[in-house]
Amino acid sequence: MRKLGLFAVLVMLTIVGVAQKKMTRGEYIEVYAPLAVKEMQRTGIPASITLAQACLESNNGNSALTLEANNHFGIKCHTTWSGKKIYFDDDTKNECFRVYPQAIDSYIDHSEFLKNGQRYSFLFSIPVSDYKSWAYGLQKAGYATNPEYAQMLIRIIEDNELYKFDNSETYAIALKTQEKISADNTKVVVVGSAPNPTVAPPVPTENKSIKKKFGREIYKNNGVEFIILGENETMFLISQKFSIPVWKLYIYNDLKPGQTIDPGGIVYIQPKKVRAEKPYFTHKVQKGETLHSISQLYGVSLQRLAKMNKVQPDNTIQEGSNIYVRKQVVQFE
Repeated sequence: MRKLGLFAVLVMLTIVGVAQKKMTRGEYIEVYAPLAVKEMQRTGIPASITLAQACLESNNGNSALTLEANNHFGIKCHTTWSGKKIYFDDDTKNECFRVYPQAIDSYIDHSEFLKNGQRYSFLFSIPVSDYKSWAYGLQKAGYATNPEYAQMLIRIIEDNELYKFDNSETYAIALKTQEKISADNTKVVVVGSAPNPTVAPPVPTENKSIKKKFGREIYKNNGVEFIILGENETMFLISQKFSIPVWKLYIYNDLKPGQTIDPGGIVYIQPKKVRAEKPYFTHKVQKGETLHSISQLYGVSLQRLAKMNKVQPDNTIQEGSNIYVRKQVVQFE
């Protein structure tokens, strides 16, 4: 049944691909550059090379293989792959490709593919800043059969100034500093300035349906339309059903590349608001809640929620803290 579902998705993508608004190259680079920089820090593969290959292989994140399998580099199964698989026509019919849980897994596997491949070992003696030698080295090692492959990568890098991501002082170090702040699980932010809530939090999944659209029940929370994600549904399937680019759904739901929403969760199909609706003013943080889950609960932008409480979106908020969900934010330059 799963194979039939995947085949149907690929057929549907072919039919509606022209009408579907695609992610631009600039948008793809903006979203996935942090993953490429992170892998450069870990393995020494230039971020510019990784991004250029991803742009080329994934059609800027718009290929069916990328959208359905999180496979951004067109890596095939080979004999060593034991994970999930998807079959897709490439050089021959029904070729086996790897399926990844998240985009970051695809980026990591691409790095490991180069790092552990004996024929690519000579590349790691080339400076990270020499993207041209890396591009020609990949072609020489037989990464792709196209004789113009190196030139194609170099053109993408130079047209989009991807070489700037290879500068560890300005990009990699800055990213690493952000990660230390956001990924430090021992740092818990206590928000003590907000008063106790006077009403119980909303339960959007218990709201009554306001209408039906494309055979789905549509609900509203804080004036924002949403659906409830069903079993075996993906963000890609929702994007196709409602003709909303998948990258927009990620923005509407404050998701990072590769993140997902569990079945039964809320998927907003419109942008969230800058504050909660009345009478909600503050919220007491419950066990397991994050700023992101609270932003989904109230239909409030994650960035706006973080700004209201003077914290970072990835900060861990202490259980029992009171945070604002409706507050006028005044900024001073």
